[in-house]
Amino acid sequence: MIEITILGTACMQPTKDRNHIGILLSYGKEKILFDCGENIQRQLRVAGLKPAKITKLFISHWHGDHVLGIPGLMSSMGADNSSSKLIIYGPKGTKKRIEYLRQAFQSKHMVEYELIEIIPTEKKAKSLEFNGFSVEVRNLAHGTDCLGY
Repeated sequence: MIEITILGTACMQPTKDRNHIGILLSYGKEKILFDCGENIQRQLRVAGLKPAKITKLFISHWHGDHVLGIPGLMSSMGADNSSSKLIIYGPKGTKKRIEYLRQAFQSKHMVEYELIEIIPTEKKAKSLEFNGFSVEVRNLAHGTDCLGY
């Protein structure tokens, strides 16, 4: 069964009622986070979910309201001994930017991770196949490299 948990829907500035963007899709043992805005860990806890259970992170683009929660999430996941490898998917430049985050936010508890940059063609979506499900990826026009999942 698929379960979707909305963790935030606000845009660049959160409000007192809405957090930065984050959507968690649960499917079997997979816990897939789409974007990781600021304060996402708190939102996970409010929803009764453990950050360490996240298996995949899909980043749509590198605007702050979509990614500023990543360093804290990766540190918390690494500090939890039950954390396994986090697979991170994102647009062109994601590998470089994750490395910048690692350098800027030093933590001895950083979760083990693997990075996969996705570069679909302009006219055709790319399909990522997993065990029992797939994620379709398309380029979006947003003023920067941006993916829609």
